[in-house]
Amino acid sequence: MKRFPPAVRRGLIVLVFFLPLLSGVLGKIAKSHAWFGDYRAVACGAQKVIDGGALYDLNLQCDALEGTTAVYVYLPVVAETFAVVIRLIGQDGLIWLYGALYVLSLAILLGVTYAPRLKTGEGPHPTLLDKIPFAAFLTGSAVVWGNIAVLCHAAVLGSALVAKRYPWLFAAVVAVCGVIKPVFLTYLLVLLFIDLPLWKRLGWSALAAIAGLLPTVLFATDGSALSQSWRATLSGFVYTTTPGESFYGWLGLVGLRGDSVGANLGWLVFAGLMALSGLAIAEGLKLDTRARIWLGLSLGVLTIPRLMSQDVFLIGVGLAYIALYSPTLTAVSKPLRVLKDRGRTILTVICVFCLIGGAAELGDFTMRISTLLLSLYVLAVGTLTFAQRRDAILTALLFRKSARVPD
Repeated sequence: MKRFPPAVRRGLIVLVFFLPLLSGVLGKIAKSHAWFGDYRAVACGAQKVIDGGALYDLNLQCDALEGTTAVYVYLPVVAETFAVVIRLIGQDGLIWLYGALYVLSLAILLGVTYAPRLKTGEGPHPTLLDKIPFAAFLTGSAVVWGNIAVLCHAAVLGSALVAKRYPWLFAAVVAVCGVIKPVFLTYLLVLLFIDLPLWKRLGWSALAAIAGLLPTVLFATDGSALSQSWRATLSGFVYTTTPGESFYGWLGLVGLRGDSVGANLGWLVFAGLMALSGLAIAEGLKLDTRARIWLGLSLGVLTIPRLMSQDVFLIGVGLAYIALYSPTLTAVSKPLRVLKDRGRTILTVICVFCLIGGAAELGDFTMRISTLLLSLYVLAVGTLTFAQRRDAILTALLFRKSARVPD
């Protein structure tokens, strides 16, 4: 690699880490039935609302949407909203509108995440080579299935970048996304980490969490036949067929399901520890505003209990910030020195492991192990930071009157 010019070397590195995404998309170009399967499930659900058919069906089919391969698992309000659009512009109009929003969302996610930016603020910022290894987590299915999650992640990212100035806007966006998928409420970690007085962080987070969860709670507890059908579909499709690549997936590696009380309590403990680690890192390492936002986004991704391929776009930048800021810590033992000083190397090795596993068709295992290793890295740095700077962290949280961290 050293015999190539720097620009060529960077291009080759980018190509290597984007190979899972590129090869997955190219591999499905000839398989037209594989495109937008998740979109067709939502559009088919909307058609069922219009026609009065069964909304929750593990063998969901619509005559106007051949090749529907996914299952509708969202609340009825999502299908009802799409049904309103279909009544106005028809199924053909809906696919064009949705497709345009989908392409725009992909451009926002990839562009904002990986495009170079001018250095601002006082703290360090990750370079392209710091961020690009995390593209190893992207696969073709992140693009070709047309999942509505892509639109939600893009909206969350766009509103997160102005969350310090407009926390109400970010809270509203996350709440709406939470109605679609309650797991997106993990993005409220952005509000928890951002440099605002603690009461504002907790207040906006609580409001968004209540607004995002309330529709699901009301529907799940209304005792209707539709609600019972939804719960049965959710249990079969989410917890058994596709447990994902994070907490539920880790449980799957040891033969456990995610729909038990013990599993949900375990996730709450894990999410709480990640939140505390993120707070310790944000305050103890004195991250600037942009670093705090990206930290919240990345930890929000890692704490999604059922992490799917379309949910990993924002997984890496916040972790790269941790690696850049952590050398300011001190360490007396060699393992801790490696942890604080070699964070970029640790993260790159994890990404390479994920990349090789995907190439060897072991992605179902290596992706889950990789997200577990990334989470352990966050917990380790958070613990080390809190152990060394506890007083500074508590003072920053409890006595901050106004945000003074540079943007």
